[in-house]
Amino acid sequence: MNESVLIAKTEKFLDGIRRNPLKIDNINNFKDFINIYHQLKNTLDDLLELRDTMEIKGYKTPYKSLMKYGRTSKSEMKVDDIYDVNKHTQYFRMNAAAKKNILDRVKSAIASHKIAIGHLEEYAVFSCGNCGENINGHELETLVNGNCKCGSDQIQMKVNDQGIYRLEIINYLPLSGDYMVKMSELSPLGRDAFRRIVRSLKQEKRGIVKTVSMVIKVFQGDRWVRKRVNIDADDQMNYEREIRNKYGSDARIEFMQFHRKKPSLINDKHVQTALSIAYVRLAENKAGQVFGSVLEANITNMNKLERYDHVLKESRELARKLVEDPDDIEQIKKEILEDRLFKEGLEENGKLDKELRKDITVREKLRSEIYLEVPRILILWDILRWYITSSFDRRNKYVGPFPNIRPSLDTNQLRAFEDFNPDVVEILKGYMHEKIEYVSNMKNVLMKKFEIENKMKGLHVKTNPNAAGAALLNTEGKLPLEAAARVFNTDPKDVEAEITKFKTFGKPQTKKAKKFLDLIKS
Repeated sequence: MNESVLIAKTEKFLDGIRRNPLKIDNINNFKDFINIYHQLKNTLDDLLELRDTMEIKGYKTPYKSLMKYGRTSKSEMKVDDIYDVNKHTQYFRMNAAAKKNILDRVKSAIASHKIAIGHLEEYAVFSCGNCGENINGHELETLVNGNCKCGSDQIQMKVNDQGIYRLEIINYLPLSGDYMVKMSELSPLGRDAFRRIVRSLKQEKRGIVKTVSMVIKVFQGDRWVRKRVNIDADDQMNYEREIRNKYGSDARIEFMQFHRKKPSLINDKHVQTALSIAYVRLAENKAGQVFGSVLEANITNMNKLERYDHVLKESRELARKLVEDPDDIEQIKKEILEDRLFKEGLEENGKLDKELRKDITVREKLRSEIYLEVPRILILWDILRWYITSSFDRRNKYVGPFPNIRPSLDTNQLRAFEDFNPDVVEILKGYMHEKIEYVSNMKNVLMKKFEIENKMKGLHVKTNPNAAGAALLNTEGKLPLEAAARVFNTDPKDVEAEITKFKTFGKPQTKKAKKFLDLIKS
């Protein structure tokens, strides 16, 4: 397919996605759900095919064709030739930029569709009314044309009250790859919140050695020859033995350089961007609904603050009418404002009323906390819940609501979960009705989770994921049992059972086992 045709076809396809937004609010039954699910899945397959076609055609590195080999002296070229070369170079550079931009849009759309599908799969659980088989969200592909394996179409859907999902973010995702447009639509505070989330999601792991470069000496013929070699790194590898096996017993290593890779918490920049945009837009919407109530509960005199805002607005509008020069508008506005504030009794001796001044400071602090911190805390809380309620294999095998998330984290990446503002957590809990609790040592909760996962490998121990997550919040996060159970919509009795299991985990349960261990120790 011709390059310009492929780009035009892709742009038309992406614009079609934008013009037909998903109706997430209408998911009331299995039929509505499966239609939206299949729409996303089919679109994702088409996007993946477009991406593969583009990468085969070199869209991943489009500027390579512009590289110049050797150097031609301008004195050897005619003026017309120089003009033609520059003209053609400009054309090819524009063409390369178009290739890079369209591939970026496709990758962004792919990331957004994966996120949307992951949240849908967590949203509900299903069962067949005929054979009684239970079907989890990530097993929906086993349904043929919406029918069970037994052939029945009597699929019953139930909202998963223990799932990790936010369907409301789906309409905020750049599903058509228009992430640049959506970023430009963010408010100044929204852009700051976006950057904060991206920084958290980019939290890097300590460097992992991926490859090793070496300079070796090999005896060839009648002389020593130096060679540069690259090999894949392995913790258990004896590099000297490996070199001798490959290049002969006389081979010697003169120099080694380790190349490290630092994977992020979410190891895909397009997923980071899409999630950040969606959570910021969602949080801005939630914050706008509750900000007035939060403000009223935290300031002293709402009437004075409203009068101040009214005077400020009038002064700004009047200043714009009186003068046209932008440099003079601010000075005129200041003079009008001082006069109006004095008449309203809100200013004395050139200073704002003390009570009003305090309320203005409180408002700015609240605005900063709500619009900047709520998006970051929301997404990190969801990621935390995903980690402590899912197994290593599930995170590794299935996409889930957070594609490309690291299956486990090191101490450096766990820092992202350390600094939750308790005041913002209370706002989320009290005004936005989120099931969230302030946990001062979330890092310890996650570390304990990964420690338990390592112990459980190969033991086939069955646990209740949500009750186990609540048990961790209770034992490591020091949350009351009832509060921890409420976070994960689980029964406190199930949480107690998991706590007991944690205490006895790895310890001998029978008299024979205890006697055997005593014999070994003695």
